[in-house]
Amino acid sequence: MDFSNAKVAHMLRDVATAYTLKKANNFQIRAYENAADTIERLTSELKDLWQDQQLDNVPGIGESLKAYLDELFRTGEVKHWIDIKKDIPESVFSFLDIPGVGPQTALKLSSAGVVDLVDLENKLENRELQKADFSQKLLDKLKIGLKQSQSLKTGRMLLPYAFIQAQKILDYLKQDNSVLKADVLGSLRRMVATVGDLDFAISTNNPEKVMKHILNMPGIKEVIEKGETKAAIFISEGIHVDFLIAKPEVYGALLQHFTGSKSHNIHLRSYAESKGFSLSEYGLLKVKNKELINCETEEEVYSNLGMQTPIPEIRENTGEIEMAIKHSLPTFIKPEDIKGDLHLHSNFNIEPSHDLGVSTMHQLIEKGQSLGYEYIGASEHQPSKANHSPEQVIELINNKKKVVEQLNYSQKSVRVLNLLELDIMTDGLVSVPEEGLKLLDFALAGVHSSHHQPKEEMTKRLIKALENPYIKVITHPTGRLLNEREASDADWDLVFKTAATHKKALEISAYPNRLDLSDYLVRRAKEYGVKFVISTDSHEVSQMDLMFFGISVGRRGWLTKEDVVNAWDWPKFAKWFNLD
Repeated sequence: MDFSNAKVAHMLRDVATAYTLKKANNFQIRAYENAADTIERLTSELKDLWQDQQLDNVPGIGESLKAYLDELFRTGEVKHWIDIKKDIPESVFSFLDIPGVGPQTALKLSSAGVVDLVDLENKLENRELQKADFSQKLLDKLKIGLKQSQSLKTGRMLLPYAFIQAQKILDYLKQDNSVLKADVLGSLRRMVATVGDLDFAISTNNPEKVMKHILNMPGIKEVIEKGETKAAIFISEGIHVDFLIAKPEVYGALLQHFTGSKSHNIHLRSYAESKGFSLSEYGLLKVKNKELINCETEEEVYSNLGMQTPIPEIRENTGEIEMAIKHSLPTFIKPEDIKGDLHLHSNFNIEPSHDLGVSTMHQLIEKGQSLGYEYIGASEHQPSKANHSPEQVIELINNKKKVVEQLNYSQKSVRVLNLLELDIMTDGLVSVPEEGLKLLDFALAGVHSSHHQPKEEMTKRLIKALENPYIKVITHPTGRLLNEREASDADWDLVFKTAATHKKALEISAYPNRLDLSDYLVRRAKEYGVKFVISTDSHEVSQMDLMFFGISVGRRGWLTKEDVVNAWDWPKFAKWFNLD
């Protein structure tokens, strides 16, 4: 049975709907809605966290809900959820997949005899619902919502794709001089690994002009909603986009409200109330005298509450508010901190087991220089075991070593490290002879096959690789491919302990469909003292620009410059890796 995060979140929202229709208390309803939001944002699978007995670390999951999730994963169903949904037609829950349709509208559709989404589409086409006391405005909204839901069945966008689409819209918005500021909101601003809709905040003194500018944007497929300060559109890429417009004096409150997770905002509002303030997207208000405090920036919102400003990436209610109150938030890793990229595949033909890169080492050096790097790693995949004898493998590695030595002799702008990315075989061993490994500065190693071994076997496999003295970095440790392949199952706590004990680094791959390790596991690993390498796994020189997205994972995992070995200057870096 499908127990993906999306499916579990869907189940929780169905329960919240049932509670709403049965007039349960708001606390129960909000608990399920907030839990659904949290689970949908997770970059680790909830079932994996349950198997690792880590549900306590998921914000918004209370004791009763944790028990229900345990029942779900053990038995495949939850008796209480089945009971609460009794007497509510199944069609009601299917209608909730339509954007803008809430529980009451869904029930009204079911009561009007609509049995499913196909039937709804037919009844909208033949205008049968006009006879059932549905306003034309609602019918139009249903038509647009139904079309939108059908177009968005492809799932959530990968972070880099969403980021690029959002940047195009930001560039367009800022072409109008009445737009004073514009920012992305929600999960994209928090740099979550996958993104649903795109949301934007706009600061202006001329909302009417800005609204006209928005509606003239190229690529609009549907205008879903248009008001004085809000607009919702559907663009040609199949993406739902919301715009929120505010006056400059309340822009900071709007930006803050629609950036943080629900859980973060609930906690922050509660803290604000304890300080005599009312905080909402409409502004920061002194309760005693009803004075609205101008907050053009988020920093002013948090400062007026006596707090540091948490970076957007960590606003998930996982301790950031408490630390911001104490002014004890760390200085998080930044793009400018990175001194090198260790995971680069050039086109040097070492006759590898996997794909070659397409760029030359010279091109990688030039790109590294433009990025201000001190060093880069030439880390092609190892020579193919199937096509070469051990002696041939050693010869190929030695040939590459000579090329790297010549490059370092002929240019001093960026130091090139002679590395390889090894395959970790199913037993944890590698197929490159020790004499070949000795020719390297050090080795990276990753799992490239049999990703779904049983948990115990995968754990042993990774630990064996970590114990290899020549392997210094484990690449894309969980093997996940976002929207394509789930993460491998392993005892991650034991893996992290082993990595810390043997002074090995774990990679955060910035590659768009990896972002692996996930932010959740990064933070767990950091607790064990693990060090990290943030790298791009580039197979082409332009992919080196993806480093930004790996850094965003590190920031969500609460990493500082001290945690990331390739944020260190050469002397410190070389000492950690025992390089001459």
